Amino acid sequence: MTRPRDTDGAPSPLLRPALAFARRRKGRLGALAAWSLLESVRTFLTGYAVARALDDGFLSGDVRTGLLWLLALVAAALAGGLADAGVFRALGGVIEPLRDSLVRRVVRATLTRAVTSPTPADTARVSRLTAQTEIARDAAGGVLLTVRSFLFTSLGALTGLAALSPRLLPFVLIPLAAGLTLFAATLRPMAARQRDLLDADEHLAAFAGETDRAARDISATGAAPLVAAEAAPLITAEATAAFALARWSAVRVTALGLAAHLPVATLLLATPTLLSSGLTPGELLAALTYVTTALLPAVNALLTALGTAGSRLVVVLHRLLGEETGETGPPGVPAPSLPEAVHTAMPTAVRTAMPTARHTARHTAIATPTQLHAKPSPPALRPTRPPLPAATLHDVTFAYGPDAAPVLDHLDLTVEPGEHLLVVGPSGAGKSTLLALLAGTAHPRHGQIHLGGHTARHARTLGTAARVLVPQEPYVFEAPLRDNLTYLTPDAPAPRITEAIDTFALASLASDSARPLRPDHLTPSERRRIALARAWLTPTPLLLMDEPTAHLDAGARAATELAFASHPATVITVSHHFPAPGPGQRALLLDGATPYLGSHAALLRESALYRELAAGLGEPSAVGSGSTASTSAWAGDGHAQQR
Repeated sequence: MTRPRDTDGAPSPLLRPALAFARRRKGRLGALAAWSLLESVRTFLTGYAVARALDDGFLSGDVRTGLLWLLALVAAALAGGLADAGVFRALGGVIEPLRDSLVRRVVRATLTRAVTSPTPADTARVSRLTAQTEIARDAAGGVLLTVRSFLFTSLGALTGLAALSPRLLPFVLIPLAAGLTLFAATLRPMAARQRDLLDADEHLAAFAGETDRAARDISATGAAPLVAAEAAPLITAEATAAFALARWSAVRVTALGLAAHLPVATLLLATPTLLSSGLTPGELLAALTYVTTALLPAVNALLTALGTAGSRLVVVLHRLLGEETGETGPPGVPAPSLPEAVHTAMPTAVRTAMPTARHTARHTAIATPTQLHAKPSPPALRPTRPPLPAATLHDVTFAYGPDAAPVLDHLDLTVEPGEHLLVVGPSGAGKSTLLALLAGTAHPRHGQIHLGGHTARHARTLGTAARVLVPQEPYVFEAPLRDNLTYLTPDAPAPRITEAIDTFALASLASDSARPLRPDHLTPSERRRIALARAWLTPTPLLLMDEPTAHLDAGARAATELAFASHPATVITVSHHFPAPGPGQRALLLDGATPYLGSHAALLRESALYRELAAGLGEPSAVGSGSTASTSAWAGDGHAQQR
């Protein structure tokens, strides 16, 4: 349970560690104050020397006295330069230990949490250890330097005004105090709005990272609109926080105007009264010098630094100092578990898309493979309509870039319902590109693609009712095995799920049904088998599988081939490790400009490359190597052609 915090974002929880740190560094802070006193002396002489040079020197006809006071002003400027060098040396002795202390806190808290309660990796801690500690270091240095400058500059200026004439003080102090009071009232709400903006940004960044990793699955299942709908509130929350911060920034600008510019206006308006009451021209000019060259820049720097760097510093220190107690989330609520929240959100979007697509498909007569493949008895006196092809590509060309050579060039291909088509070829021949085009994750430069009578773009909205893709890099999210297996088919019956677990040897991962899987702790074989079991459970009319047996041993490979051989869907498989297609099955060889489509025996006869690929897998070499069909005749075989 987190300790209650000030809901306005007050920095009170930071006061105790700040005071403790200051006590440990009081020597360095004392040196910083000592060098800053020289800055006060320089500020004092900036106005006082001007008054004396004018009143006691030039206006009185004593040029020598006037020049001596101006020389004192030059000496004060030189002493101020020496003071600046000392200030920065002392500042480094305070800020660098602060950064080191924050890094130690983050590392200690991370190690303690990892040992006492192992949880999924919190990537936010990387940000705290690098970016956020650097923000704290730079912001703390800027704030300390600016506050110190304001205090000692104000001390010198106000002392000078009092030395010239106490009557000047109200004209400067009253508007200055009004502006600073208004500014102080903005500090807490601005810190709270800054924290809201940082929280919203972290939530949106985490969601975007998870979406990026699942982009192929989201696109292939048609879940993009629902994922976009889930992202919309996060984007709105960040925009709302940014607007709220901007409104308070406008109030801060008003405070800056009051504190920095109103004293000049009051002095100018009061000039006739002050001169008539005995104030000398030199004293009035010195007062304006104090305000314009000392107080105005100091107040401007103070309000700007506290309003930006100060609010960032408060937010970041809340997070860094909260590492040891877990208080790193928004005030008043427990710290959120971003990975868990995002992993929960992502499957929700994809899960929601699947039933929607399935229900839509029921009204378009392609809900299940059974409906797609069955041959219903035709009504009397009505001619039967032949089933639509599972997939067709007509004159499809695709290239990676406007000036790149086409990977697929004017390709025509027809895949019949229930067919199991094997796609082979060397690396870079366009095998995975072909699957991406069919899945809708890539779009052709020109040409048409249809899946079960629907365009590929329309098929994206149908989700699993149109096709399912098993990519080379399977997507496994942090959730129990059952959720991973059924997120494309939420209503899969329990016996079917058990069969999938047994078929793909996932029993060891199903032993604790409530335990979330750790994707980074799974082997490539386990991730592959989860993706295969998920696809096998899905009642889709078209399965697209990219290297489905990669990382599998011989036993798992044989079980996978057997499981999908009896699957009722149309199956298009890209593989480097392929068994000989069975009788009646076709293979598509992509090899540059000429695709070859036909049976295993025909391809062995007609293609030297296919013979090489088969020989590499222990297949018998070609029969009758001398019979090579012409390119035009072979390219037209089996409805495949690339012109």
